Amino acid sequence: MAKEEKTKKKYQLRAKFPFILRVAAIFGLAATILVIGIGFYFNIGKDEFRLKPQHTQLSEDVVGVVKGYERRESDNGNLKYFIKADQATTFSDEHQELQNVFLQVFDENDQEISDKINADKAIYIPAKDKTKNFTIYFAGNVDVKTRYDLNIQTEQIAYDKSTEIADSSELINFQRENVSGKSYGAIVNIQNKTLDLLKDVEINSYASDNAKGSLTDDIKTANLKSGRAFVDQAAEKIKFEENVEIYLTPKNKSNGKLDQPTDIKTDKATAFFSDKRIRKINLEGNVDVYQKPTDANKNWTRTKSDSAVAEIDGELKKLDLYNNVLIETTANNSQPTRLRAVTAKYDKDSDKFALEKNVEIITFENGNQTKITAGKVVYDRIADRFDLEENVVIDTSENSKPTKITASNAVYQQRTEKIFLTGNARILQGKDIVKGDRINADLNKNKKLIYADIFGNAYLKQENSERKTEFSANELNAIFNQDQKVQKANAKGNSDVVIIPANAGDYTRFGLFAADAINLDFRNDGTLSNLQTKGRTTIKLNSPNNSPDAADKKLTADKINTVFRNNGNELASAAAVGDAELIVEPHRSSNENYKTVVNSSRFDCDFFDKNNAKSCTANGKSEVTRYPTVSSRSKQNLSANKLNAIFDPKTQDIERFDANGNAKFSEGDRRGIADQISYTADNEYVRLRGGEPTIWDSSARAKAEEIDWDVRNEKSFLNGKVSTTYYSQKQTNGATPFNDTASPVFLTAANAKFDHRAETGLYTGNARVWQENNYIRADKIFLQQKESRLLAEGKVQSLLYNTARTVGGKKTNTPVYASAEKMLYERRNNLIRYENNVDIRQGTDRIVAQIANVYLDNNNQLAKTVVENDVVITQPNRRATGTFAQYNAADESVILRGSPANVSDSENGSSSGQEVILYLKENRVVSNGSTTNNGTGRIRTVYKIKDGKIN
Repeated sequence: MAKEEKTKKKYQLRAKFPFILRVAAIFGLAATILVIGIGFYFNIGKDEFRLKPQHTQLSEDVVGVVKGYERRESDNGNLKYFIKADQATTFSDEHQELQNVFLQVFDENDQEISDKINADKAIYIPAKDKTKNFTIYFAGNVDVKTRYDLNIQTEQIAYDKSTEIADSSELINFQRENVSGKSYGAIVNIQNKTLDLLKDVEINSYASDNAKGSLTDDIKTANLKSGRAFVDQAAEKIKFEENVEIYLTPKNKSNGKLDQPTDIKTDKATAFFSDKRIRKINLEGNVDVYQKPTDANKNWTRTKSDSAVAEIDGELKKLDLYNNVLIETTANNSQPTRLRAVTAKYDKDSDKFALEKNVEIITFENGNQTKITAGKVVYDRIADRFDLEENVVIDTSENSKPTKITASNAVYQQRTEKIFLTGNARILQGKDIVKGDRINADLNKNKKLIYADIFGNAYLKQENSERKTEFSANELNAIFNQDQKVQKANAKGNSDVVIIPANAGDYTRFGLFAADAINLDFRNDGTLSNLQTKGRTTIKLNSPNNSPDAADKKLTADKINTVFRNNGNELASAAAVGDAELIVEPHRSSNENYKTVVNSSRFDCDFFDKNNAKSCTANGKSEVTRYPTVSSRSKQNLSANKLNAIFDPKTQDIERFDANGNAKFSEGDRRGIADQISYTADNEYVRLRGGEPTIWDSSARAKAEEIDWDVRNEKSFLNGKVSTTYYSQKQTNGATPFNDTASPVFLTAANAKFDHRAETGLYTGNARVWQENNYIRADKIFLQQKESRLLAEGKVQSLLYNTARTVGGKKTNTPVYASAEKMLYERRNNLIRYENNVDIRQGTDRIVAQIANVYLDNNNQLAKTVVENDVVITQPNRRATGTFAQYNAADESVILRGSPANVSDSENGSSSGQEVILYLKENRVVSNGSTTNNGTGRIRTVYKIKDGKIN
């Protein structure tokens, strides 16, 4: 009975075998589809089966052996599979061992297409739960050929029908068209269409001429290595883990030149497929991408980052890098350029890198390092050009003088050594600065500035141990030598230059402003040689001296050319041309300090050292206006055909003006003219020389060969041929004893002194004052206008008035002449007083005495005359003597007193007495023993200017 049962089971197993083969065929077909879809497959096996733990206790009781085993399975006339083995052994636990196995699975729709598996042996193990599940182990030279030309070789592979997972722990090799690979161990999930390659994965791809194309059709060799890989057929991607290495070698292009091979290393990678080609690789952890040089392209690039995305199209086309990005690349056989950023993108077609966030770039050339930082950067490797955005900093270093370049945005063309900066652009070289809204600059091979175009708020500063020179303008360009010294600078639009010496304590600070342009030339050592301007230009010279009389200067003209001393700190000369104006303004206000404005068509100025003005010569008609700094003073004016301003080297205020040719000076109401005028500021003296010097005001005019005018003290000193005209007697305030108030009064002398404040005039040397026929002569005449007083001394002679006399019974006006050593006229007393050797004549009458007081009426007509001491009166045929005489004009009488008074008449005899009265018009004499004195008078003098000459 037991034997029959055993035989029964054996035949049952044989009956199930077609079903087992059908299931195996289904598994083979599914596995083949998966392998074809993903392009990678299986692992290595060994001669002996590596069974899973649950299958290690298989039965050893054989229930049947079939040699030359073959089996075909069909469905509706279509062949499903074909299997054969040299031997099939069935065991009591229903598992089966097959020797030298061959399995062929046919496509249901095309019997010409099939999958084939060869192996030295196989074990079939059905599930114990009597379900249709089973496990198959293939071992020994396992060779799988799929209908889609995928070929797999391994030593062992196992398949579990319940999980639909096939796995191997051995080395597997696979190949399909131009793809091959290997791995130690693999797990195939048929249901999920995934393949897990477990260890030491390597996948290779080769160029193919297959018309169907291939996975990497444009790549000569693609070699991918990793510790482990996971293939997801549905998602069309492969994940590589553990020390991933990818080597891409492009095939030759039509021009025969090989594109750059690329080596990629990373902790993890995910490769994405499209149209059977690698299109993208995501890289994670310690990404290292190296584009290697070739004979045709010596440039190379190495990129590192925390993660990256590589786009593949026959070669590496694009690369996106994330976090801790480091790029090293070469261009034109140069030293490597190093780039750092948070993120970066690389485009192979344009050969450009785009970097963002905390970008740092370091380049090397000629042994010099350049460091660049920015928020965003696009690096064009072909052009060797950097497009920089957001807080750009370019820092180069050579010896001890680094160059630092900053801007909001910049374009740096490293190969052509040009740089374009926009937005708060700045270039610093040591203490030197170039800045503006926009800068276009050229650098030398050592990355030093050799040329700069600056636009908008342009500024350039050069500073050394001796000076600081600053230029600013709307636009500015500058040329630098190899030592970074400015050689030439051109400023356009509103421009200015400032030079500040390092030890500026005793330097006058120099500043220049021009409306249109400034052109500057420098010596080789960077010192300023000269500058020329266009448009309205102003030079400012600010005195460092803060003493009470210190002054600043401002020179303005349509253009100014300046020359500097060899040290470059100091002005040597300046030529201001076109509507030139010089302004000198004191630091402090005082009676002595004036703001001075000089206008002329041109100034030529020379300077002492330390920018201190020496002189400014005004060529052409020139005018000076001096404005008082306190209200109590009057404005001063000076003009001439040519003017020279001399400066005090200490205070830098005006020391002297020398005016030549039609020179004129005025202060308030007072004026002066001469061919030459010299004005000294410290004492405010105006010296008039040549061409009949003349001064005048609203009351009088004076001429002389030389005139010195003390403006501060309001005095004048006239020497040589002095001639003065008071426009009328009123202008003298009645200080002359002339009776015509409307006619001018004239004074002449060798010399004269005027005190304008006191209103006095002292004439010396043959002095003469007159009005019409009235005059006074003396060695000295002193005129006191406020007191209405005149004093004449030394050889005084006068003809002052006409007195009505009765001659032959008729009234006639007869002039009165007087001489003495001294004469005094007082208008308030209507008195003329003669002293010492007085001699008065009227017609044939004569009076001599030591003192004579002439009293005038309110019309300056003679009222009476009183003479004293040694009085002698003579008339034709008559002589009178005494100690006192009084002439009364009203009755034409003379009262004569003496001890005694004597009258001698050749016709009527003689008489004497204590008092003798002569009645001139009655021709009679009366003697009295007593006398009566009376009589007072006052004189008034009128000056008048006529035709500019004293008459």
